[in-house]
Amino acid sequence: MQKNLIALAVAGLAALPAFAQSNVTIYGLVDMGYKWSGDNMDDRVSSRSALDSGMSAGSRLGFKGTEDLGNGMKAGFVLEQGLNLDTGTLGQGGRAFGRQSFVSLGGGFGTVALGRQYPAGYLLTATVDPFGSGTAGQYNSVYLTEYRWDNAVTYVSPTLGGFSISAAFTMNVNGEESPDNRGEGDVGDIHAWSVVPQYVNGPLFAGIHLQEMRAKSTGLYDGETVRVYDVAGTYDFGVAKLAASYGLRRASAADFSPDSAAVNGKDSRQWFVGVTVPVGAAGTVRASYVARETEVVSGGPDAKVSQWALGYEHALSKRTALYAVYADIDNNEAAKDSGLYASIGDAMAGGVAGGDGYQRGVNLGLRHSF
Repeated sequence: MQKNLIALAVAGLAALPAFAQSNVTIYGLVDMGYKWSGDNMDDRVSSRSALDSGMSAGSRLGFKGTEDLGNGMKAGFVLEQGLNLDTGTLGQGGRAFGRQSFVSLGGGFGTVALGRQYPAGYLLTATVDPFGSGTAGQYNSVYLTEYRWDNAVTYVSPTLGGFSISAAFTMNVNGEESPDNRGEGDVGDIHAWSVVPQYVNGPLFAGIHLQEMRAKSTGLYDGETVRVYDVAGTYDFGVAKLAASYGLRRASAADFSPDSAAVNGKDSRQWFVGVTVPVGAAGTVRASYVARETEVVSGGPDAKVSQWALGYEHALSKRTALYAVYADIDNNEAAKDSGLYASIGDAMAGGVAGGDGYQRGVNLGLRHSF
């Protein structure tokens, strides 16, 4: 009788489906420090001193996992929320997982992901920027770019001979898709695609970015487009790593992108150069110069802005670092008058107008990842 029961139990276990191997990881980053902001464009506004969160990299808490499906296939997910350490609140406007939230499927064909993600173009230029799109020295205080797209489908190809392709597509970059994909207001839904072919060979990294955004709305910009072209790359000489990017934004009517804050502008030409220099076993010096020239929709002189930045980072371990950065922005009168000015941002307040009108900034902080 006992043998029969054991045999039945073994047979039952054999009949159960085989469960694939899976794992889930909790990870995060905490960044906090002192920030001074000065030289506001409004003479009535004095300088600001504060303890702020996420200056060099946005503080976050994340969950990611993968499941081995066999035959080289893997499923995965990422749920990542932004955190404001200084107030204990959520970042990205209070979204639960506003930094990233997607599910993916990968294999020999590459990886496809669905959800809120970074567009391919931002990943290219942020990688090339010596400040990594963080601190007061970030390139995107001046350089117009898109940050995250809702409802996105992305694809990353395998690397063959150093070449790979990244791409993204969405029916609405910000918020839910509307009925008929034609939202209310001047901009409504924004259909967008982004493609980046890139090449890596030893010390050389280079990429080209092509992007189009098309407004589908009941208002002013229905059917209008913003097209983006970027060329960016780095070369590591060992003693120094050089970086450069050149970009064009061509708007049929106005730059209506919700990330650019440049709706009063039309076409833009922008570029940056930078350098990263290792100092000893644990130190790194970073420097960059960024410039942009934007055509004003209402006419008159072009808005011109530029920024130079200098920083130092000291690694206390593989996961912990101290950093210090100074940045200075110059806006001409056309930039100030049109609202196309740049101001000092950081990883938590990026974008052309993310710094509350301050044109100088100092960051002193501590960053720890886990």
